[in-house]
Amino acid sequence: MRLYQTRPDKKLWGWFHAIAWPVFFTALLIPLRQHISPTDVAMLQLVWISWMAQRYGKTLAITSTLVSVLALNWCFVPPYYTLHVHDTRNLISFVVMASLGIFISYLSDRINRQLQKTRNLMSQLRGMYMLAKGLASRSDWQGQCAFAQKLLSRRLRAPVRLYASAVAPAAEAGLCQLPLGKPQPAGWLVLPQALLLPNHNLLHAAQSLLSQSHAALELKHEANKNLLRVESEQQRAMLLRSLSHDLRTPLATIMGASSMLADTELTLSDEQRQQQALNIYRHSKLLQQHFEKVLELSKAQLADVQLTYSQFSSDDLIAGALARRSELATDIAQRLACPPPQALSGDAGLLEIALANLLENAQKYGAGRIELGCERVKQWQRLVLRNHLPSAGTASGNAADAGHGLGIRICETVAALHQGRFSFVLDKTQAVAVLEWPL
Repeated sequence: MRLYQTRPDKKLWGWFHAIAWPVFFTALLIPLRQHISPTDVAMLQLVWISWMAQRYGKTLAITSTLVSVLALNWCFVPPYYTLHVHDTRNLISFVVMASLGIFISYLSDRINRQLQKTRNLMSQLRGMYMLAKGLASRSDWQGQCAFAQKLLSRRLRAPVRLYASAVAPAAEAGLCQLPLGKPQPAGWLVLPQALLLPNHNLLHAAQSLLSQSHAALELKHEANKNLLRVESEQQRAMLLRSLSHDLRTPLATIMGASSMLADTELTLSDEQRQQQALNIYRHSKLLQQHFEKVLELSKAQLADVQLTYSQFSSDDLIAGALARRSELATDIAQRLACPPPQALSGDAGLLEIALANLLENAQKYGAGRIELGCERVKQWQRLVLRNHLPSAGTASGNAADAGHGLGIRICETVAALHQGRFSFVLDKTQAVAVLEWPL
């Protein structure tokens, strides 16, 4: 198998050097015929034959050997300027010279082929290293295919196409298709058929590396899904624990107050009965609010691992959150300072639930001013709700979500499902809630 091609102009010059130069060189030595022997001329001719074999290969070197033998016989062996050989010793010299020239040609051609093969192999090894390094630095299948296509086209000096699709491209004459990925193809490598054999090491390594890279991406994707599923289960467990705690408190109050009213042996004044009935009403209303939040989360399919991502405006998010708390919308809207419209992305339903709970929680800290900030910092999206407390610096007695209630837990769960963070800080002058999640 020939690993390199000789250019046409180089081949013509090779034939010229193989035929013309031995004759011309031997003719230049004719004036020195009385001072040098035919053996010396043969040694000088062997130097030229060795150079020809190294430069142009064995065919032209053998041709140059035969021409040199004929020129030596013509110019330096008596009778001169004829091809007759009277002395058998000269005939033996010609045979030895021709054999030695042919042997040198074969050896030089073999070395050249091994050198070309080694260079080709080293080039393919370097291409394998660059391909492995480049694939490791890219985290998506499309980007890996684009990088491999550019690298292979440059290394092979031929158009190479990679299709990052399981559907095989249309077959074309002179092109071969290599599938990428096992057991089902995830892409196709298309290149000229003539490049397959000379570069089979690089191409098979590229096929294997791309298949392994796709399998690694699939495993990473599955691992992320499993991790998200585990985190979702953890958030659901935490939410259920918080829900159990928040439901038990008003339920225990209702049961205690109703048992006092139902006890016939216990004498209560009208004022005490009215107070117990008021406690039952208040905690029943709080219990109803908790159930509404649970139903709200159920409608948003909180248990589903796959979130529904979409693009929306911050104004739409605020309007949706106020619509979920219609009984408080009028009071909150009068105190709320909204930010300029900002483009956001995420699960709009879950983010509306989180913001509605934040607004409801802020309403419980008195009649202070409420500031809502919306911003995008680098790769993060952020909602900041700042509630300025009254001058007394204390929250109203109705603040059931004072940093640990069900509304705060819901916000933490929504942030975790978006791979984000939630924080709540309460001091003497303000209550600040920050919900942020990546793009």
